[in-house]
Amino acid sequence: MATRSSTRRTAEVSVPRTLTAPVIDGALFDYVILGAGCAGLTVCLALLEQGETGTILLLDSRTAFRDDRTWCFWDVEPTPFTHLATASWNAWSVDTAGGRVRASNEAYPYLCLAAADFYEFALDSIAAFPNVRLVLGDKVVSCAESADEVRVTTSGADYRGRQVLDGRGLPVGGAAFAAATREATWVPQQFVGLRIRSSSPVFDPGECLLMDFDVDQSRGLRFMYVLPIGPDEALVENVYFSEPGISRSDYRTEITDYLAARFDLAEADIVVEGEEHGYIPMTDFAFPLAASPRIRSIGMLGGGSRPSTGYTFLRIQRSCRALAAALVHGTAPPTRISGRRSTMLDAVFLRFMVDHPERCPEVFARMFGRTPSGPLVRFLSEGSTPLDELRLIVALPKRWFLAAAWRVLARKVGARVRR
Repeated sequence: MATRSSTRRTAEVSVPRTLTAPVIDGALFDYVILGAGCAGLTVCLALLEQGETGTILLLDSRTAFRDDRTWCFWDVEPTPFTHLATASWNAWSVDTAGGRVRASNEAYPYLCLAAADFYEFALDSIAAFPNVRLVLGDKVVSCAESADEVRVTTSGADYRGRQVLDGRGLPVGGAAFAAATREATWVPQQFVGLRIRSSSPVFDPGECLLMDFDVDQSRGLRFMYVLPIGPDEALVENVYFSEPGISRSDYRTEITDYLAARFDLAEADIVVEGEEHGYIPMTDFAFPLAASPRIRSIGMLGGGSRPSTGYTFLRIQRSCRALAAALVHGTAPPTRISGRRSTMLDAVFLRFMVDHPERCPEVFARMFGRTPSGPLVRFLSEGSTPLDELRLIVALPKRWFLAAAWRVLARKVGARVRR
């Protein structure tokens, strides 16, 4: 059953005044965190919870925190934010033209976390510590590193930091984005989601629809994603694993067409209460975690999105907590964001998606239909054992994935030879 705790908010998130006290131009901080999104707020709170007493500055170009996104993940491990989940499901499904595959797991519910609840809790928790300041509406222009510090120049001031943690995301067209698309396997995950209320109770809150591939595929591999918060409330996302070259309005039109076809909802039957959109990099590019001795990358810029799925929240939680613990206790920071087995499996799956996009619906259905739910959830959440992974491999078509594995290995060998 879905567990419902709150509806989505429309008002801006209130920022504690103690966080926004004036900051002197040129001030020196022990840490300057660029970006106050999921990664920036997570690593800041993790530093504080590890006992950090040095000064911390959070910089973000946004002027306010709004309910601008939703994070979803399976509840496989504790996080500081799990209790904020807006809804949870113990059953989920995948649809293809061949039918529906269902799975369930009582131990690992699928959770939905609203951005506004995350922002509010993180900001309030951080505000309990006197050594943090937050500056909004200030865009970073440059970072200049010297032997002892990094000078961060913004649109409004200069700041200095002994350590800089860069969580500004992976801007399309930026240097890291260009390197990843040029040097590695790349699958763009682009989506628009509408948070809707319907005039009649058409949604089943007992089961979320993770992927509905039984939709028009003429513009590229895509699926619909339906999270039923209640019988008359849902988040419906239109997701492409490709570059469809269409406008955001076209994404919305495809959602309303889908709601009409699947749920018999005309536009007059729907109230749109919010919209989300995003571009998630699915790539096996090895994002450098340390851009330089005093600048480290976190979040998407540090490879925070799972290459084969795009799931991000748990990966950011783990990597930011591990980094914070290392910085506070003076140990070596992590050099990898995931293990070697997971990295290899992700690379093979990505290669398959690029080589055989038309077969992806069938493969996802086989994954969810033939792999026991526990091992599959642990794999999708990067907590799988070798036995879990063997069960997944048994469910997959061998010839296609062996070919993908061969191409991945050949590329790795070629890269080493070129060095």
